[in-house]
Amino acid sequence: MGKYTLWEIQGGVGILTLNRPEKHNALNDGLINEVADLIEVCAKNEDVKVLLLKGAGKSFCAGGDLKESRFLSAPTDTEKEKCLRAYHRIPLSLRKLPQPVIAELKGMVGGAGLDLAMGCDIRIASDDSRFGSLFTRVGLLPDGGGTFQLPRLVGISKALEMMFTGDLISAQEAYRIGLVNQVVPPDKLDDAVMSFASRLARGPSQCLRVTKQIVYRNLQLDLEPALDQEIFGQIFLYGTEDGKEGVRAFSEGRQPEFKGL
Repeated sequence: MGKYTLWEIQGGVGILTLNRPEKHNALNDGLINEVADLIEVCAKNEDVKVLLLKGAGKSFCAGGDLKESRFLSAPTDTEKEKCLRAYHRIPLSLRKLPQPVIAELKGMVGGAGLDLAMGCDIRIASDDSRFGSLFTRVGLLPDGGGTFQLPRLVGISKALEMMFTGDLISAQEAYRIGLVNQVVPPDKLDDAVMSFASRLARGPSQCLRVTKQIVYRNLQLDLEPALDQEIFGQIFLYGTEDGKEGVRAFSEGRQPEFKGL
């Protein structure tokens, strides 16, 4: 447990909770550093099969805390760059993290909070949550990976509309445009997210890790080298115990018993 975060492991699911509920979990330097540190530690923790990222209180994350922003008060451009590069540990660590990452979204998911959510692999939202790329409201641009992630999730035109206007959209609209994977009632959110996370945690963990790695890598490749990645991944996975068990179970008409090996 840190000053701004909570951490626990339940049945293979690592639960990282942003814990500034009085500020709607707005990101300050302390919260940014704690989140980045925990993600990096999680990458080396074999007990964590899936990472769940959520917020305490009413919101997932309302954005950056402008009142406590070291970037805004930095005296030189060099110092401002250092602040942003420290912040960028989060999207880079999420992308490199071997385990699947699920974001549990409620309340406000805005600005830097939206960037943080988009850095996760799966997003499940409460139907009363709201989403917005709010940076233009203060004359700035997304700086936590938003310009990279949002067009890939919703398309260039819709992404630019959201960035240009800074308008909030509903959870239902976020689902329609592909920004979130599921929308559930507020009182069902915790159970729905934990059920999905637990399902993945019981699955073939090496398969999930290799699949995540190759999918993101292949976004940057042409078809032929992407197919080469699939060859590498498939041969590797069939050499694992889970790979052999999965094929054997399918042939025998039963459910596989994966062990993460």
